[in-house]
Amino acid sequence: MKRIAKKPPSMASRSGSTRGVGRVAAVAAACAFVVVLWGGYDRNWSWTGFKPDAKLWDWLHVFVLPLALVSGPLWVRHRDRLDRRHRLALLLLTACFWILVAAGYALNLAWTGFPGNELWDWLELLLLPLAIALVPVWMEVAGGLRPRHIAVAVLGVSFLIVAIVGGYGDHWHWTGFRGNTLFDWIQLVIAPLLLPFVLVPVVEATMTPTTVVGDAGS
Repeated sequence: MKRIAKKPPSMASRSGSTRGVGRVAAVAAACAFVVVLWGGYDRNWSWTGFKPDAKLWDWLHVFVLPLALVSGPLWVRHRDRLDRRHRLALLLLTACFWILVAAGYALNLAWTGFPGNELWDWLELLLLPLAIALVPVWMEVAGGLRPRHIAVAVLGVSFLIVAIVGGYGDHWHWTGFRGNTLFDWIQLVIAPLLLPFVLVPVVEATMTPTTVVGDAGS
């Protein structure tokens, strides 16, 4: 009797199955997280560690870095496919966040946890995630500086110099710089500075297709 060989599953079917499992796992994880939140805040499940007085600032410390780690590679891979609507949506989200920050300080919104945090605290929160999210910019800069890159760099460095001089020299309290030593600054900037010089070249080399040159006689 002649045996009929079974065909292996196609790559497309395996990919679709993997995506389906990934979606189910994501939905299950989201549901579990919502249940844990409900139990921690509403039912006082002490083992969750979720306290009723937890502020938005505390949750930013939890989610900002993971979001940057996830969005960075996606931005590198799909940034050319973003149309005007996507870019406008990102711009509106960013604007809404900073409007909320301004309102938190101006109106003393306690639930945000923003009042009382100084520039140093924001740098600790956002500097590394921002460096990760700007990986495409570092890759673009590696191809050559453009006037807009120079303008943004000059503006940022100038602001930082003024804040450092005012924070240490004139005791500008809002900077939160006074009392931080050189070691504190090294801890703050070491990872964001290493990122464009170490991680970005690795990512760029991985994404660059390599061409195999055959033998001359072939």
